[in-house]
Order: sequence, then structure tokens, then C-alpha cells
Amino acid sequence: MPSAADHFRALLAEEGAPPPPVLDVLRARRILERTENVPFFAHSYTLIHNLDYGPTTTRDLLDFAYTHGLAGLCLHINDGDGSSVGRMTGAEREVFRRHIEGLGLRLHLEISSSERAELDRVTACARDLGVENIRLYARYEGPLSSVIERIYADMCYAAELANRHDLCIDYEQHEDLRASEIADILRRVGDPRINALFDYTNSLNAHEEPLEALAILAPYIRQVHIKGGRKVVEGRGWGQMGVPQGSAEDTLPGNRMLYELLMLGEDAPQVVCFALEQEVGYYAPPFRLEGEEADPHIQFRAPSETPLPEAKALPRHLLDEMRWAIQQIEWNRTLVARLREICMLAT
Repeated sequence: MPSAADHFRALLAEEGAPPPPVLDVLRARRILERTENVPFFAHSYTLIHNLDYGPTTTRDLLDFAYTHGLAGLCLHINDGDGSSVGRMTGAEREVFRRHIEGLGLRLHLEISSSERAELDRVTACARDLGVENIRLYARYEGPLSSVIERIYADMCYAAELANRHDLCIDYEQHEDLRASEIADILRRVGDPRINALFDYTNSLNAHEEPLEALAILAPYIRQVHIKGGRKVVEGRGWGQMGVPQGSAEDTLPGNRMLYELLMLGEDAPQVVCFALEQEVGYYAPPFRLEGEEADPHIQFRAPSETPLPEAKALPRHLLDEMRWAIQQIEWNRTLVARLREICMLAT
């Protein structure tokens, strides 16, 4: 009969992953501590087409998170069009804040820029809503060395805002920079309020395997975007395609990544938010290439967007989007439950 250690090894021994650690009693107890109450969050991008083309509002997203027993919501300030927090009046944000507090949820805000004007804008929203955590990423074009210096300057300004307003600001590895480049920026900024958000798929576009990027960024990771995806090989580069997490199309080492992220932090969990960001149908092309020059040119891109499927009626797609969101919650909770079951057998 297979032992708990055998089951543990089978659960985490995914393709492309190094051999799992040995499951002994101490490790099993630590895993049980870290999985007792995993802070899973909803994410607005998971239901972006319901927000853009259906009746769903940002308030409905809060209700979705509450109904499904999640810890909170990661919300881009532009998501939701007329109901977006970026377009709310001060009075409307106060109503939104009271609803958050009434449901006992946490709200994290996101922007798709690192420029000062956007940092000022999201900070104003955060202050109105009682938010402490912000995610951002840059979208600059130019030689890599120039892009890095512009991002470094932006993150120094972000550190000023974070310390002035009691915020934590996390930079997401978003398809163009590699993990070591982001880690170097964060190291240079040297502020404990400025860290990283790790995304399950975005390292692929920078021609990095997700687990390798995770290991490099590990000292800085505070937030996570969980999703399903597959690598799309295109010449000397890799693109990504979003698929339902846990489906036959999902080729990511999702079990192993969740385990590694749960274990970050010595005395307490390092990751404060595991956002369930299902992105079925999302595609992003390669940004970095194998054997590229020393200072490659980084292409400009617009904020992320997932096209509507052409061969499916909109009402059906909106239902599917909601179904995929619920299935992702169930898939990750089942994974955590299985991990706990194995560890209980080992203690």
C-alpha cells in the first residue's frame, strides 16, 4: 500500500518540476499549519466579460467572493466600466467601502502601469477604500536597460507613496521582464513595502519556466495570480494561452507551484493573497527570445485583453465564464484538501 510520502511525491512530481522534498513529520505539520486557512481571493479579470458585456458590477464581485467563502477580491481600478472604483465619486467609494467591511472581505487594488499619475490615482482610491495592498506592472517600450531604469525610478516613487500612506505595493512579473531583472529592481529599491506578485503563466512570455521564476522571486513574493495555461512555442520564443485550470489543456505545474508558494516565509506565511485569476481564451505572444541580444528591445503593449469567442453566443459565454470561475475555486480547494489529507496520514 502506498505511504503518505508516496502520495505526496505523486501529487507534486509534475512534469518539469524537480523531485519533491521528502515528507517527514515536521514537514507535514508545517504544511497543515500553512493550509489551515489559505487566503484565496476572487479576481475581477476572471469575470471580465460579465463585467464588460453583462449585468455584473464591481459590487456583484464582492458578493461573489462572499458567497463562495473567499477572503477577498483583487480588483483592477478600471474593471467594471461605470461601476469601476476609478470612476466612482468619493461618496460612492464610501458606500463601496462599507459594503466591503460589512461582508468582512479584504480588497486589493490593481493597475496596469507604474507611471506616477497612475500611482497617484490608485493611491487615492486605496485611501478612500481602506485598501493596503496594490499591484502594478510597467508597459514601457525600448531597450531593456532603459526600461529597467524607468521602472526602478517608478518603484522608488511607489516606495515614497507606500511609506507615506501605509501601503504595500507589489510588482507583477508581466510577460516582458525576467524574474532576476525584477528581483534586481526590488533589491535596489530596498524597501520592505515594495515586493512582487507572482503570476502562474507570465514568466513564459519572458522565456522562463514558471517554477524557475518562482524560485528566483521567492524572497519578494507577497501576492499570487493562480490560473491554468499552456506554453505556445513560437520560433525562439514562448507565448501563453489561458485554459481552465486543472483541465487536460492545462500544462502548468500548478500543484507544485501552490505548494512552494504556501511554504514561503519562515515564521509566518509570506503570501497574503492567492487570487484565482482564471483567463480562459487569453493569449499573449513571446516578448523575450532564446539567444537574444544582451540588451533586447522590449515591445510596447496595451493592457491585457481577452477577446470574445467568435463561435459562441454571448449569453452562453458569460455563463461559461462564471462556471469556470466556480470550478477554479473548487479545484484549488480540492488540491488543498488532498494535501492536508496526505499530511494528516504522515503525522
